[in-house]
Amino acid sequence: MSPRPALDPALLSHLISAQRLEDRRGRRSSGLPALDRLLGGGWPRAALCELVGRRSSGRTAILYAALARAISAGEAVALVDVGGGLDPRRAFAAGIALRRLLWIRCAADAAAKAADLVLGAGGFDLIALDLGDARPRLPTAGWIRFKHGAEKQGTTVLVSAPARAAGACATAVVELGPGTPRFVADGAPLFAGLRARAVRARGGHEPEQLESEEARCASLAFSCRS
Repeated sequence: MSPRPALDPALLSHLISAQRLEDRRGRRSSGLPALDRLLGGGWPRAALCELVGRRSSGRTAILYAALARAISAGEAVALVDVGGGLDPRRAFAAGIALRRLLWIRCAADAAAKAADLVLGAGGFDLIALDLGDARPRLPTAGWIRFKHGAEKQGTTVLVSAPARAAGACATAVVELGPGTPRFVADGAPLFAGLRARAVRARGGHEPEQLESEEARCASLAFSCRS
């Protein structure tokens, strides 16, 4: 095995590690303290991120929390909504100022193009791509385009999907386990909310192979008004 070539010390002084680059870009709050702690401060800025979970896993509540937090911080946000799954009343209750949200409803086969057009236009701090239950096939080149576009525009692109799709192009990935319903104990059974387990599958400040399983997980609770 041939020895690794030595780099010029002057060149080494100008190199920036991937972790330092991510720290410089910073992170945006997810709107959920437990999830912020899990991610090391929130969703990375200027990056492609994935939120993965099947129906009733808390995925929509987490997406709404991110949109509401960004809007409250005065940021420009957009939602590409496959199949028109946005519930305006629930979104408003979650704190989303609907008049400040660019809402694009489209079919699954047009979602990637719609998100790419919004990203290319520039000026958006957060673009959420909610695939609902759809699993459109996007070539690897498409995810690479999203990754580079997010870095160029300084935008967080948050993809909400039932299964992972972006692979290594995603800077941060949170996977949600099946949600556990919670009920009011007193009186007749009454649905009170949902409890879900979130696992950070990618991203964070420490190498994942050095972390304990507990450090990569968080318990999230959502009320029926979330």
